[in-house]
Amino acid sequence: MDKTNLKHRFLTALFGGSLLILSTFHELSYLLAFVVIIFLSSREYYRILKQNNYRPNDILGVFLSVLIFITSYLYSSNGEMWGIYFILIPILPIVCLSALYSSKSKDAIKNVSVTFFGILYISLPLSLMNFIVFEQGSYDSIFLLSVFIFLWASESAAFIGGSLFGKTKLFESVSPMKTWEGVLSGFFVNMSIAYLLHFFFDMYSFLFWAIFSQVVLVSGVFGDLFESLIKRNFNLKDSGNKLPGHGGFLDRFDSFFFVVPYVFFYLKIMSQIT
Repeated sequence: MDKTNLKHRFLTALFGGSLLILSTFHELSYLLAFVVIIFLSSREYYRILKQNNYRPNDILGVFLSVLIFITSYLYSSNGEMWGIYFILIPILPIVCLSALYSSKSKDAIKNVSVTFFGILYISLPLSLMNFIVFEQGSYDSIFLLSVFIFLWASESAAFIGGSLFGKTKLFESVSPMKTWEGVLSGFFVNMSIAYLLHFFFDMYSFLFWAIFSQVVLVSGVFGDLFESLIKRNFNLKDSGNKLPGHGGFLDRFDSFFFVVPYVFFYLKIMSQIT
C-alpha cells in the first residue's frame, strides 16, 4: 500500500471512527448514524448487482432495510411489539410480489433472491444491534463501543502483523493478503484490550471480555472474507469509493455485519448462565 493511500486510510478511519463513536453517546444520534450506514451500504450492494446484469428491486430493498432497522429500534426501546410484527411478517411476500411487476419475469427467482439477500445481509444483522444497546431496558452503548474497539484493534493489528510477519495464507483463494500471522496478532491485541476492559468495567469478569474479544475477532474475519468473496465474484477491488483509503461502505462494515449477530447470541447465552 503506497504512502498516499495509507494516509487517506488513516485520516478516513480517524474522522469516520470519531463520528461513529460520538454517535453512540445518545440514542437518537445512534439511530441516525446507523440508518445512514444501512441506507448507503444497501445502495452500494444493489448498485454492484445492477452493474453485473442483475435486476434487484433496489428501491424496495433499501426501503425495507431501513424500515426494519427503525422498527426494531422502536420495539427494543419502547416495546412496540405490533410494529416489528407488522414489518417482518410480510417482508418476503412483499419482495416476491414485486417480481410480478418486473419486466424480466424469466429472472424472477434470481432477482427476488438477490433483493432479499441484501436485506438479510445488511439490515437484519444490524437490527439485532438494537437489542444489544437496549438490553437493560434503557440505552447503553457499552457493548457497541466494545465491539468497535475489539474489531478496529484486531483489524489494525492483523494489517500490521500481516505486513511485518505474514507468510502463511489464511484463505488465499478468496483474500491472498490475509495471513494467520495477522489473525494471531489480532488475537493477542484483543486479549490485551479485554484485560484492560476488565478493570474499567469490573462488573464483568476477564473471562467474559476475553471470550467477547474472540467472538468479535473470529466472526469479523469471516465477515471480511465473505465480502472479499463477493468482490472476487464480480472482479472488484473495492465495493465503492465513498471512503478514501477504505473503498466503500461494504468494505468498511463487512466485518461488522457478521460480528453483531454473534455478539448478540453470546450476550444472550451469558445472561442465561450468569
